[in-house]
Formats: sequence, C-alpha cells, structure tokens
Amino acid sequence: MRNLILTLTLLLFTACIGDKEPKKEAIQELNTTQENNVSTLTLEEVQLKSALENYLAQLKSLNADNIISMTYPKLFIPINRDMFKEYLNTMLISSDVQVNSFDAIITKINTIKPFSEGKFAQIHYNSTINISFINPKLYNTQRKLLILDKILSKKYGRDNIRVDSIGRSITIKKEEKLLAIKESSQTWKFLGDNPEYRRLYPRILPIEILNSI
Repeated sequence: MRNLILTLTLLLFTACIGDKEPKKEAIQELNTTQENNVSTLTLEEVQLKSALENYLAQLKSLNADNIISMTYPKLFIPINRDMFKEYLNTMLISSDVQVNSFDAIITKINTIKPFSEGKFAQIHYNSTINISFINPKLYNTQRKLLILDKILSKKYGRDNIRVDSIGRSITIKKEEKLLAIKESSQTWKFLGDNPEYRRLYPRILPIEILNSI
C-alpha cells in the first residue's frame, strides 16, 4: 500500500514520463511571448487558459471533487470514479507520504482545434513537486534512499531529481502534457497525456482527436 500511494502521487503530478526538462531559455522566451501577445488572445483562448490555471490550482490543493469535476468525464468509463476519488483522498490523509508543495508553470497552449463534438488543445507545463516520507519506517536508511534516488533518476532524468536524505523528501521536476477537451456546451475538461493514460485513449477519445495527436 505504501508504494502504491507513492506511485499514485507521482502519477498524478508527474505525467510525461521520459521527457527531458526544457531549457530555461526556451521557457523564458515562451513566457515573454505569451505576455506580449496577451491582448491578441481570442475569447476561447482566454477561457481555456483560465480553466487550465484553475485545474492546476485544484491539483495543488488536492481537492478531489474539483479535480474530478474538471477531468474529462469519459476517463471514468474504464476507471471507477469513486475509486479515483478515494485515491485522491488517500493522498491527503496518508500516514506514509505528504505532498509538501506542487508548482506548475504553463509553457505552451497549442492551437485550439475543432472536432465533430467540440474543440480540443494540447498543453505543456512544467511541474515541481516535493514529497516527504512521514512514516519513519518508509525509506528509513541511506541505502534505501540511494536506491530510490537511482530509480527516480533513471526514470525522470538525473537533473530532475533531488533526494534530501536528512529531511527524507524528494523533489521532482518534469515537463508535463495535458489534453484540454470541450464538448458541446460543456466547460473545458482535462486529461493527462502520458503513457499510462494513452493506453486508455482508444476507449475514451473520439477518433478525430486520436488521429490528431
């Protein structure tokens, strides 16, 4: 159960496995461009950016009900909604791990594209999450922390991982991806764009979106 909770926590906040963190210069250039062009955004783009910022804020607070309400609803065809909510709430009350902080910087919102049922867009953002092991029996030796460090460094990249052996915490930096989907009169909904979720895509996404990503 302890390893499951840690895995679920990392999957929730670190979506894009295997990608390298983008160069800071590229991020700064993109952010500057967005600021300079803010007046040229369409109403739809402004609404999407606002919804995205709200969604990321719900992830930060781990508000299960709000996260679920902003998640693409068809995800709950292959995944049980109540179990998903239980996993989220488990992170809040876990006696094993604690999410100390979660920060996200939007780096790119791709062009909003139409499909027969609505509109969608691909999104990129950078995340930084810090997790502490509050159970004294969990990763309670230098050797175990070193093994964890090696595992996470291999998975996410050496430069993206920092293990604090004294504070017994880990910090993970990642470039993340999301899909934003708006069907008919609904508001924007979000779906992780990563290998785990992509295995579910054929069961939940319209063929037009599948052929475009």
